[in-house]
Amino acid sequence: MRKYTICCGFLLIFLDCSRATFNCSAPPNFNNFDINTCCRTPELDMGDVPQKCHKYVSGLKSSNSKYPSYAHLCYPDCIYRETGAMVNGKIKVDRVKQYLEEHVHRRDQDIVSHIVHSFESCLTNVKGHMKSLNIESYKVLPHGCSPFAGIIYSCVNAETFLNCPAQMWKNERPCNLAKQFAEQCNPLPHVPLPSS
Repeated sequence: MRKYTICCGFLLIFLDCSRATFNCSAPPNFNNFDINTCCRTPELDMGDVPQKCHKYVSGLKSSNSKYPSYAHLCYPDCIYRETGAMVNGKIKVDRVKQYLEEHVHRRDQDIVSHIVHSFESCLTNVKGHMKSLNIESYKVLPHGCSPFAGIIYSCVNAETFLNCPAQMWKNERPCNLAKQFAEQCNPLPHVPLPSS
């Protein structure tokens, strides 16, 4: 009986740790589980930057006053400009690192290197895509911001999720399943890229 229990235990561990093969067009059902809770967000003191950028985005003209046009793209553009992470449309990784080291709470400093690495990976991949299209920059949107910052922002979030430090990761089945799905079905740069 003991041998049977041990064998069953190993089988359960193996099944839980084995990689599922996903149909990438049909994500797993997470039953309203909030995937954003899987990697704990670091405590970050950004001062009045979020308020400035919210005001900026809220001022964009839109047919729907609740959701300004291009908010998902122009908000990251504003955040990166206001924090000094982006200068003249270019992400400065050294400034990203410096800003994070100065503004992320001490207890969350372990994630800084992961976020910096995410920026590096995403920039390499997005710039590679741009080079393959023979373009130097994406077209500026009618509201004056480029989709570049939004693309990098989405990619960095996804990359950081996949490489979340163990002490910040919620080691639960839905989180692990979401990570496996993302690893298989959403390769770098993790976001659809514009063609021009």
